[in-house]
Amino acid sequence: MPDVALVDIGSSRVKWQVRAADGEVVGSGANRQPEGCARALGSMAQEVTIGAVWVSRVGPESRERAFCSELAASGLAASVHVVRVAAEGPHGLHSSYAADQLGVDRYCALVAARAHATGPVVVVDAGTAVTVDMLQADGRHAGGYLLPGRQLGWEALQGRLSDRIAPRDATQWPEDLGAAPGLNSTEALERGWGLGLAAALDGLIAHAAAGIQPSPACWLTGGDAYWLAPLMRSESVIFPNLVLDGLWELAHWEGG
Repeated sequence: MPDVALVDIGSSRVKWQVRAADGEVVGSGANRQPEGCARALGSMAQEVTIGAVWVSRVGPESRERAFCSELAASGLAASVHVVRVAAEGPHGLHSSYAADQLGVDRYCALVAARAHATGPVVVVDAGTAVTVDMLQADGRHAGGYLLPGRQLGWEALQGRLSDRIAPRDATQWPEDLGAAPGLNSTEALERGWGLGLAAALDGLIAHAAAGIQPSPACWLTGGDAYWLAPLMRSESVIFPNLVLDGLWELAHWEGG
């Protein structure tokens, strides 16, 4: 059977995998722009047979169009399936969240959690925005919370304190923030935002899990998952590609 390409077009970057029929990952990568991902898949198609491309996209629709246009130009002859959020998903997933407001990345992460969890799960996706979604044991999505992520929080305050704090991108964060109060404005902002975001997540997770038995597992995914996990008190398991895992489940459910 042909391989399947899975593409997660996020607000800040694009992650992709190519999986064989048995689920084995035979290629993967990440790009800043959708066109770079499309070109990478075009190159992969010279080594493996890609029969279908499954895409989740948040942010402007222009990024999706740019990906599809570049993919066609690459010569990759594969069907492209862009996932849309549905109230009823695979494995008994049900969501009452406004369908036009639930991000497809959140939907895919919930699909993956529903496929593999044995009980209730709190799914935390730490990307441009940080989302917290409660999935009950019966498959019902009980809603969630939204927070600005690491980079958004930094940019919001740095702009107001530009005389003291320089701009920063995602590659410039220290690996260890430290917990001591900062001795300059840069340290104070990075530590205050990091520890504050982690504490906020701990509180939201505890609130979402209150009264639920057995106690929900916490699954952490997204580009900042490894950065956030050591700062949080809540026990969590990191699933770095939960959105792509959900796309894989949807490819089998919708694609037969």
